[in-house]
Amino acid sequence: MGASFLQASVAGSLCQLRLSGASSRGAALLQVVEPVLPKLNQQHPLELDCGDWLLNCIDLEQLQELLLLHNLNLVALRSVEPRTVVAGVALGIMTQLQVPAPPAQQPPQQPQEQQEKAYLYEGCLRSGDCLEHGGTVVVLGDVNPGAQIRAAGDVIVWGRLRGMAHAGSRGNAAARIAALQLQPQQVRIASTTALGPGERPPGQPEQAVQRNGQIVIEAARITRDFTPIRKPQVLVAR
Repeated sequence: MGASFLQASVAGSLCQLRLSGASSRGAALLQVVEPVLPKLNQQHPLELDCGDWLLNCIDLEQLQELLLLHNLNLVALRSVEPRTVVAGVALGIMTQLQVPAPPAQQPPQQPQEQQEKAYLYEGCLRSGDCLEHGGTVVVLGDVNPGAQIRAAGDVIVWGRLRGMAHAGSRGNAAARIAALQLQPQQVRIASTTALGPGERPPGQPEQAVQRNGQIVIEAARITRDFTPIRKPQVLVAR
């Protein structure tokens, strides 16, 4: 198992757990956390610093059950991985998306497609705004009607997506468009375009993905093997 170290500390009124190590998959989470739980103060609510661990809703639900057995209450979560943050939001946990610090030294020059990292935009995009990036775009806010996002990677909106979104703009058909509330005017993945799904039920983050030449809407998949909660909806091609 790659990750086996966990730090515990008390900062203010929150008891903090910090995940670290080479393994960043949810399968190792309970094995890493359980040995340190007896050291934690049950009088303080718990904040989990996930680092770059990729955790889905099931991982976090299993962790919550384990913590309750030790009379511990998980109230907050922070992570540099947007999909982990979306999973926390879906479970009603107070979350914070962190931007990783830049490396001290620049790595050797790489092709342009490999250099583009996730771009974090904080704020709302209004009608007429256009945000374009050569990697994944993460928006902490709403995307209003008339606003556009174009990304060579994924488009992840931590808010309401009601404008236009184009993921995989350089031909990546495996890219996706995810939002806490997915009501876009139009979605495009690689070269496939579809009209938005209209009004959607609140309370479940959703994503648009391309399958067999069609764009479908499904429950947000925190990892590639995450099973959708609701039956996918096929969108009408434009």
